[in-house]
Amino acid sequence: MNKMFAAVTLVATLAGASAVQAAEIPTADAGAGAKIVAPLEISNTADLYFGTIAPSTTVADQVVVSSGGERKCGPALTCLTADHTAAAFKVTGEADAFYTISLPGQIKIVNENGNAMLVSNFEGSKAKGQLLKGEDSFTVGGTLDVGVRQEAGKYTGSFTVAVEYQ
Repeated sequence: MNKMFAAVTLVATLAGASAVQAAEIPTADAGAGAKIVAPLEISNTADLYFGTIAPSTTVADQVVVSSGGERKCGPALTCLTADHTAAAFKVTGEADAFYTISLPGQIKIVNENGNAMLVSNFEGSKAKGQLLKGEDSFTVGGTLDVGVRQEAGKYTGSFTVAVEYQ
């Protein structure tokens, strides 16, 4: 009987030890959350347009439209009208958030016959990082390379400007 009493005592002692160990496991709770900001959006409000240009018969040259909208026609070219514009964009998003502007390196604009001109040196009216006050706007200019005896016609193309929260 002493052997049976000893076995029951040992089982009871082991069961009590595991109950004590389980009670000693520390725990803590943590909160979870997120803040959602207004999505950053951009829209084009005016296109980059270099105006009406007469090319040289002997020399290639450039036309520059600045981000401020001023046009400089190279000496070998004749700029016929004052119908030039810088591209304009509107940005909306979270107030008091910073955003960056990405401009393309270069693009080609082509006429209906497939002849092309290069547009490069894109420059924006705003610095790379801007504080958004809920709504903002900026303009973009560039440089057009006009070839010798560039074929007449309307040249078109497009370029992408991207904005991103910092």
